Amino acid sequence: MHHPGPAEGPGPGTRTAPRQPCATPAAGPGSPGDPLLTIEEVIAELRVSRAAFYRWRRQGTGPAVVRLPGGGVRVRRSALTAWLRRLEQDTPAQEAGADG
Repeated sequence: MHHPGPAEGPGPGTRTAPRQPCATPAAGPGSPGDPLLTIEEVIAELRVSRAAFYRWRRQGTGPAVVRLPGGGVRVRRSALTAWLRRLEQDTPAQEAGADG
């Protein structure tokens, strides 16, 4: 049986300690279950400008991002979905129905 060395780290789904979350989720970032989206993909899906996205980031109100070693920014699909759900919960019922 192969045990990962210190440089390899724990395998996906390995528990770090009792009652603690997995060190690496089984559907880790960039996996088909939770892809890393580019800023272009996010703004196209939300139909907003790049300036709006970066304004939300400056204000601390946008979705959580992953900064890559080269300086690139990505958004996990799960983070975008969670952020949108929080927005839905924060929107008063009157506002939500005002457009319809």
